[in-house]
Amino acid sequence: MSERQRATIVVRRLLPLLACVLLVSACGVSLPESGPVHETGKVASARLDEGFELDPRPPAPGASPSEIVTGFLDAMQATPLQTTTARKYLSKELATSWNPQQETITYGDKSTPRGTDHVTVDLSEANRIDGQGAWEGPLPAAQRRLRFSLVREGGEWRIAQAPDALVVPESWFESRFTQEALYFFDPTGRILVPTPVFVPRGDQLATALVRGLLRGPGPGRAGVVRTLLPTGVSEGLSVPVSDGVAEVDLSGDIGQQSAHAVQLMTAQLAWTLRQESSIQRVRLTIDGRPAEDTGAEDVPVNGFAQFDPTGYAADDDLWGLRDGRLVTYGDDGFTAVPGPWGSSAHDVRSIALSLQADTAAAVTSDGRSVLVGPAQESGTVQPAPVRGHDLLRPQWDYADRLWLVDRTSAGAVVSVLDHGHLTRVDVPGVTGRDVRTFLVSRDGSRLVAVIHGTVGDTVVVSRLRSDAHGTVTGGTQARAISDPAEGAIRIQDLAWHSATSVVALQQLPETALIRILSVDGAASGFASASLTVGTPLRSLVGSPVSEDGLYATTADDRLLDLSGQAADIATGGTVRAITYVG
Repeated sequence: MSERQRATIVVRRLLPLLACVLLVSACGVSLPESGPVHETGKVASARLDEGFELDPRPPAPGASPSEIVTGFLDAMQATPLQTTTARKYLSKELATSWNPQQETITYGDKSTPRGTDHVTVDLSEANRIDGQGAWEGPLPAAQRRLRFSLVREGGEWRIAQAPDALVVPESWFESRFTQEALYFFDPTGRILVPTPVFVPRGDQLATALVRGLLRGPGPGRAGVVRTLLPTGVSEGLSVPVSDGVAEVDLSGDIGQQSAHAVQLMTAQLAWTLRQESSIQRVRLTIDGRPAEDTGAEDVPVNGFAQFDPTGYAADDDLWGLRDGRLVTYGDDGFTAVPGPWGSSAHDVRSIALSLQADTAAAVTSDGRSVLVGPAQESGTVQPAPVRGHDLLRPQWDYADRLWLVDRTSAGAVVSVLDHGHLTRVDVPGVTGRDVRTFLVSRDGSRLVAVIHGTVGDTVVVSRLRSDAHGTVTGGTQARAISDPAEGAIRIQDLAWHSATSVVALQQLPETALIRILSVDGAASGFASASLTVGTPLRSLVGSPVSEDGLYATTADDRLLDLSGQAADIATGGTVRAITYVG
């Protein structure tokens, strides 16, 4: 989903509450009277015109070293994007080897260049984006000082040593880049996994997206995602778009591809290119010749639903517990389901539905056991081979793997129940920590958790690894995606907002703060939004599917609609543990 599409959805989801803020109506939404100062409603912040052109000046005769470095940094802000002018500030040798595609560094402010043949520039509020466009977070303090070596060529100062990076102001970057996603496959090749990246806006978008795919998943993602597209063949590649058709011609040492491989390659391209609204179809050729038979000369980008990262044909109903029975929401409100979960009461405190809502798993009221059984068909509810201390609400993924986090005296224990076989999973930064709540993405590639600290809470994400057979092998080192500047505010709940973002709930004394976080932790360039609600909230009910409603449960037993797609839902005070599937 593109940033423009996501921002539209955010507006639609939060519009009713934002309207209440403006009208100071009785719906209970207001600015907080306590807690830290924060921005509200960064939903549709103004952007510079994508067509605004900036033609930087080449080096002036007799320019000083400081002026050369300043001109070089200014020239990187050329619009449309190009580095031709910036290279004119470099020595002849460096001009041929300088590689700004290696990474992007954004900054809030920079110092005046200092020095003569060795010039330094200090950056503040600096962040790094890698060569693929993936957000890497704040630049370490030791790297915020840029160093340039200068020499004289033909009597003029030129830069002989400079960082291999595009170094630009954050405001410039935000107005000219957008966060989209590259779609790779999970290790089994059964489901697509989105990877957020930043790419240039405008006419370069389709080309940038395909080039990103052809660079591959990037380092550190082995066992998390894989690609069927050949890597290292993007040099000089361009993706023209005509009459809604994007033409992708791969060339190089690609070799013969099977029909199945071509289908998966095309699925990656289709899901990635559908983010550009002008593209309706994609045509894949290899060395100018049609790829293996795909059944058509070109294929619609809205096809390949079977690889949907939010789950193919996933159920979109609301589910909950009433007096120990499983209920689902419909025209008649919440009603008990047929089968063992609805016909008799169970002593459980939380419940999770598999993506097709055919199986339910619940944690017993003492937090020590898990019950599993068919959700709506005949059968029996049986105890799972799980013994815990304080089990959090489970999470299902697309492969019907049930993810569990047990809060023990020694910290969290993460495990996965895969068709009756329970395995502990080491997730560095989550295992052994004080975990308050957690989520697992439906594609099985991410675990997001709230870590309770002595001062404040932190939202972290780990990438989950598995082998080609779908056996989980571990998790990567968890990294923080929440803003440490938020201080001592506790995070009460998490919910999915999209396949690449979550919603966090923070309860202040009189108000609740709802904030959207990107799963990569991007703090700039991401279409974020925050909202304060002037009533106590207990939890969030969200889904990675944008068409599903986003709700919050209130102290007076309502589901408060945050989506603008439905009305508030009265639960009668009897329904709890409300959730979507997953």
